[in-house]
Amino acid sequence: MSETIKSNSEQDPNAGSEWDILTQDETVDAPEAHETGPVQVDLKTPEYDAKFRQAEYYIKKAKIKAEQITQEGLESGAYADRDIRFDEESGKYVVDTYVMRKETAADGTVSRVARLEDTRPVTPGEWIATNPAQQEGDHPNNYAIPDETFKKKYEATDQEGVYRGKGKARIIKNETGRPVTIEAPWGGPQGGDEHCYFCAVCEDETEDSISPDNRYILSENDFATYVLASEAED
Repeated sequence: MSETIKSNSEQDPNAGSEWDILTQDETVDAPEAHETGPVQVDLKTPEYDAKFRQAEYYIKKAKIKAEQITQEGLESGAYADRDIRFDEESGKYVVDTYVMRKETAADGTVSRVARLEDTRPVTPGEWIATNPAQQEGDHPNNYAIPDETFKKKYEATDQEGVYRGKGKARIIKNETGRPVTIEAPWGGPQGGDEHCYFCAVCEDETEDSISPDNRYILSENDFATYVLASEAED
């Protein structure tokens, strides 16, 4: 059963950044969320090829914190605060990626909730990255990036452990109006809610540059770290 983490500060403005661990069954979502399950989407079809080619170019404007993962760090628990843990069932180290979502209870109360979006194995040499929080008290958005991809997409800043995004992507809105799930390029499923976005990584600014495989879901939190390339500062 997947976990949900719910912010106390959404209910009490004076509350700190403590979090309640709730099971999926204990969380009250909007009624329509129960009535319709996620839609399986294939982002590699000719239909989505055409949609991505017509989409705007974006670059990642936000700076991230990142550190290269080592075997020693895994074994010592050095990344526990970035949601990396040892999974007894698989016998592997994994990272749990949480995203913040607004959810409406049956009584109309809106809460900002951290949802478990993805769990994937991590290995030494990869990078553990953390996006900036969109609101104070948000659960950190931690995710793993392969070394080759990290070096292509990020560059160091003058701050230790802080990196700036580079490169471009074409991004479109989830048009289904429902939660979705895809087969992630890093293996296994990736889910998104009805407000998420679809992203196709680009090598350059030509139509043919759209990656046929590196396509994935961006949560609203993830999308907030991007800006139109035409509006980006040099």
